[in-house]
Amino acid sequence: MRSINLIDLRENMQRNEGEKPVKTVKPGNSSLVEYLAEIWKYKNLIFVFAQQEFKVQYVQTRFTWLWVIFRPLMVLGLFTFIFGKLIKIPGLSYPYPLFAFSGLIIWNNFSFMINSAGNAVLGSQQIVKKIYFPRIILIFSKLLVGLVEVMVSLGLMLVLIALLHYPIHPQLLLLPCFIFLSIIPGTAIAIWMNALTIRYRDLNHFIPVLMGFLIWLTPVFYPVTLIPAEYSFILYLNPLSGVIQGCRWAVLGDTFPSPLFIPSFLASFVFLLAGFLIFIRVDSELADYI
Repeated sequence: MRSINLIDLRENMQRNEGEKPVKTVKPGNSSLVEYLAEIWKYKNLIFVFAQQEFKVQYVQTRFTWLWVIFRPLMVLGLFTFIFGKLIKIPGLSYPYPLFAFSGLIIWNNFSFMINSAGNAVLGSQQIVKKIYFPRIILIFSKLLVGLVEVMVSLGLMLVLIALLHYPIHPQLLLLPCFIFLSIIPGTAIAIWMNALTIRYRDLNHFIPVLMGFLIWLTPVFYPVTLIPAEYSFILYLNPLSGVIQGCRWAVLGDTFPSPLFIPSFLASFVFLLAGFLIFIRVDSELADYI
């Protein structure tokens, strides 16, 4: 069933009342410029959907906003106990909680984009089937929610730096640049997932398995020095590895990411642009497959 445009609905009501109909704008295959113009037209929906997501996740729970703080701290506590106490990382010259948290900020945001934004269209199918708007707005609203959690995590990291009496390096000001780079691959994968899972629902079962595998190939809780040189190409293929290395350079004063990460960063941008163009082509057909 094709979704009903709000403008179409208004026109039909006006015709029934004998009024002069307004101009109808129907969803279709738009160019990139036209689609961006539509996103700008419906931009307020991004904040409406993000606010709704906040209410569902936090406001309607018993501890409300405290979950934004509890969740990363619980994962950090688990990692610190396992890899800081039981299995100690050799040759680590930084406080392990701060080392792990600088990687968790990136991974948690990436994981949120895949698990939440990657299912944005299917999760809002009741709205998608009734009214028309650029469906990519649903993904952007999830991105906004994830960014708020990132900001809270950054505040927690500053508190952790103060509690551990770790010196603050000037390059800490560049940390937002690496966080931005981490958003690119997460958004790209989320857009591709929304474009493909409408027809190929099996991807919803494959992605969680992939995420559980990918975290072991990403230096979230271990340093890149643990990877043998003959397998280091695996890290260079993963843009998140370079981003996490950049965050640790900004926070801990660790080594700067290798230039060998540049191709994976560029590939993320190309993947994002290609996904955006594909999503534009299938946007008008999404409601027919739900």
